[in-house]
Amino acid sequence: MARIIVVEDDLAQQEELVSFLVLAGHDATGADSGRALELYLQQFTPEIILLDYNLPDNSGVELAERLHAQFDMMIGIIMVTARGGVADRIDCRRAGADNYLVKPIDFQEMLVIIDNLLLRIRPSMHGDEVWTVYRTRAELQQPGGATVQLAAFEVAILVALAEQEHYRASRDTLIRAMGKDPLVYDPRALEAVISRLRRKLPPLEYGRNPLQVVRGSGYQFLRALTIK
Repeated sequence: MARIIVVEDDLAQQEELVSFLVLAGHDATGADSGRALELYLQQFTPEIILLDYNLPDNSGVELAERLHAQFDMMIGIIMVTARGGVADRIDCRRAGADNYLVKPIDFQEMLVIIDNLLLRIRPSMHGDEVWTVYRTRAELQQPGGATVQLAAFEVAILVALAEQEHYRASRDTLIRAMGKDPLVYDPRALEAVISRLRRKLPPLEYGRNPLQVVRGSGYQFLRALTIK
């Protein structure tokens, strides 16, 4: 279950979205303007905001920028609009929106997007799925017992992620974990190491890789990591 605010000035569409999300097991409520959203945010912090592109008192893009600046990666922002052009999508991404739904909304696609965002926001929701990094054996063990053989740099990266809050680390942190200097180390080399590691990891639900890029920051492992 996620705490969701649907910001939509068309009340019929707002009610339809809220009703569907509640039936799907989420704690959803509706707001018809940017001002109404701000009043809700004074009372609680949602995990997901479905944000209409055009609102009577605010631009959805401007609101997304403010929300991203205020909450950073703590919430997921999904822009909802009838405008599906590439330029519109780019504007939303630049403003900090995590994803983009074009009306009429495919409700099943919306649920998948919400689930994927929750994996980033609440990695502990799968806290029973603990993955273990064995330093000396250079292995990553999955919850079911299967193992993945690791190279030395890959062990260093996973150990660094395991030591960080929410298993999220900056690029500089990972570069230092490999014994390199971020000031002179080529970031493309880190990307190559990450790419090789991602190819080794088994997919999660919906084919999602456990090791994800955090836009403009670094990387995050979407499951609990422990070190032995």
